[in-house]
Amino acid sequence: MKRYILLILTVFTFCISCKNKTKSIHTENSLEKRLKSYIEECDKNGLSASILVAQNGNILYNGGVGLRNKTENLPVTKETIFTTGSLTKQFTATAILKLQEEGKLLVNDSISKFLEEVPKDKQSITIHQLLTHSSGVIGNLGYGVDFVPISKEEFLKEFYNSPLDYEPGKQYSYSNVAYSVLAIIIEEVTQTDYETFLQENLFQKAGMKHTGYLIPKWDATKIVHGYKCGEDWGTHLIKWNEDSNQVSWHLKGNGGILSNPSDLYKWQLALNQHKVISKKSLEEQTFPYVAINESADSHYAYGWSILKSDRNTKIIAHSGSNGVFYADFIQLPEENTVIIYMTNELRYDTQMVAWEVEQLLFNENHNPIVPKMNSIKHIGGGIANKQLDIVQQFVKLILNNDENINKFINKHLRSKEREQRFKMWIKDMQREFSGYQLKHILEYGDMSYDIILLSPEGKTVDLTPCFDIQFNSENQVVAFGW
Repeated sequence: MKRYILLILTVFTFCISCKNKTKSIHTENSLEKRLKSYIEECDKNGLSASILVAQNGNILYNGGVGLRNKTENLPVTKETIFTTGSLTKQFTATAILKLQEEGKLLVNDSISKFLEEVPKDKQSITIHQLLTHSSGVIGNLGYGVDFVPISKEEFLKEFYNSPLDYEPGKQYSYSNVAYSVLAIIIEEVTQTDYETFLQENLFQKAGMKHTGYLIPKWDATKIVHGYKCGEDWGTHLIKWNEDSNQVSWHLKGNGGILSNPSDLYKWQLALNQHKVISKKSLEEQTFPYVAINESADSHYAYGWSILKSDRNTKIIAHSGSNGVFYADFIQLPEENTVIIYMTNELRYDTQMVAWEVEQLLFNENHNPIVPKMNSIKHIGGGIANKQLDIVQQFVKLILNNDENINKFINKHLRSKEREQRFKMWIKDMQREFSGYQLKHILEYGDMSYDIILLSPEGKTVDLTPCFDIQFNSENQVVAFGW
């Protein structure tokens, strides 16, 4: 009798197991289908991007959509190389923790221990404060300077002479300069070039062969061109080659490292398998140290932001952008999920794709936003609609130096809370673009517009950031610029 009961229980357990396995496969297939369908819709609407989505150790999607070079009609593939932007900061932070493991520094050390002639107001700044954007160090040493040549000595001189935004350790304020200073400290401690140290101590250990600035033997045809307002911005490699194969210290350490989602996924696996730094160091790197906003619903760690999902699960994430390219790296450790997304054409909705994927994965009823990238070009002539008429008024406001900004604001700006910012923004552009002419206006399907200008010399201006204007259904301006 016992033998029969045991047999029945075994068969019952086997059936339940098969049923659960079948349900799991069905759910996974359904999820992959919805994910693929969403990415195909993005492709149809003109998105150029590379996307990797992994869950429970399985890659649900790894591929590209759109073009990496529109002139030569070359597609984006999973091998296509993008810029990581500020995702670079996690590499710098990991390198610091690696040096701490080796006993060569401590995160609580002051920067004056490693740098000479540090002025009095900056002598108490610690490595920890640089890592967490709580040092008071200025955000940037200029606007649009990523590819402006500057030596390490000159960079340090400008950093030393710059004012602090606040007393070190008192609050949070995002600083690219802080991470370049960290890269300099890495070089001082190791007596090795920053990128060389990353390659030998981080990337090689993670099996990453397609990540770096200039050391990888890049196939230039596989590096994506950036596009802003339909204009070819070029590539980071082109701009570095123009500067005698140098990476400016305005960028080094805080941004600009080239990679692709496949390599970044190897990085994520290596970190979590403790191949690069120890478990203790990884926990230190992803601890929520400093509140990013007043509501304290997100915090900064070391090169990562820490927040909660709408399911109250932990998110470890960071984005990167220079106004042309955009990247998102999202980890959901409690849900064993990774989303890596990189695009070469930043617009309003393209920076939402990774987070739309995150919602799609965990909410089967979510209807994700599809970025609309295809545009209609308007070159002067008649006005096609009310929104274009308002855009034309905006252009006149900028190029004719019209002082009647209040009239435009009162009539067309939805948010009065942003009124002062809008006025300052307008006045800055009036000063910068005096003597320019309108080249054309690009109209997209999401009620947004890009304005392209010509310089007095007849050249298309470097639109970073671009003049982006977005409307609501009542023809009110709801967003502008980057």
